[in-house]
Amino acid sequence: MKQFDPNNINGVIPAMITSFNKDESINKEGIRKTVNYLISEKVDGLYVTGSTGETFLMSQEEKKQAIEVIVEEVNGRVPVIAHIGSIGTKITTELGMHAEKVGVDALSALPPFYYGFTNEEIFNYYSDISNSTNLPITVYNISNANLMDLDMLKRLASIENVKGVKYTAPTHFNFSKIKKEIGENFKIYSGMDEMALSGLISGADGIIGSFYNLMPELFVALYTNIKQENISEAKKIQEKINIIILYALSKSGYPFIKMGMKWLDVDSGCVRRPFTTFIDKEIENTIKNDLKKIADQNDLSGIKFLDAI
Repeated sequence: MKQFDPNNINGVIPAMITSFNKDESINKEGIRKTVNYLISEKVDGLYVTGSTGETFLMSQEEKKQAIEVIVEEVNGRVPVIAHIGSIGTKITTELGMHAEKVGVDALSALPPFYYGFTNEEIFNYYSDISNSTNLPITVYNISNANLMDLDMLKRLASIENVKGVKYTAPTHFNFSKIKKEIGENFKIYSGMDEMALSGLISGADGIIGSFYNLMPELFVALYTNIKQENISEAKKIQEKINIIILYALSKSGYPFIKMGMKWLDVDSGCVRRPFTTFIDKEIENTIKNDLKKIADQNDLSGIKFLDAI
């Protein structure tokens, strides 16, 4: 199976949803459809079993199963980054070793959270992950798990296999500091969908996000325009993205994404409780009518999931 150089894992990387059946079992066929749809839309990689993948609502065995199906279906076409993070080191390293065995290209891990771990304990957590794998590791820096400062990131970057950071916070001015003080080869993936443009302009190597599942063509177009230095066009695309995201979040993010993908004939299945799957046809029709109005008012033609309504 093709292995990707971590220096070449850049670009548009959806934080992939995990498909579930109505009984909350793993929907393998839905996972395969999602993989193939995203790859057909020219994404540059997949970030799997992360927050968007409902990882904290899954058992360890279910995460392993999802990773296995994804790697098999991808079949080396794009790099796969498996998120393995949890509160416990043992749980995290066990999943990481399994992910490496089945053929992922890189790992990512949220820092241990909830108990208010010290910086020393967080450092040891990432050091233990590094000692358990030969794969590159991307630290996941997000406010939900106590955002780490630059000094801590610099310290983590000293660990052998730590090669980058998924940075999910609006403080993009730190990107230049990270590159300057840690090194140009230290990867930065911007993790805020609404600020993909800002992240790329600020020096991110790639962008990772949830709504890339629903409208990958917009994020690919945004990234392409940035690479071509067409900032004004990229700005217009980001504005369109944000109009949709703001509406979607008013309804519920992950259920909205899965519902919209269903309109594309990509059966992404259900969300897991306590999330609520949209099953009421009247509610769905109201959302469709709202989106038609929003599309007409804001010139959102050409967005595939909206055109499918």
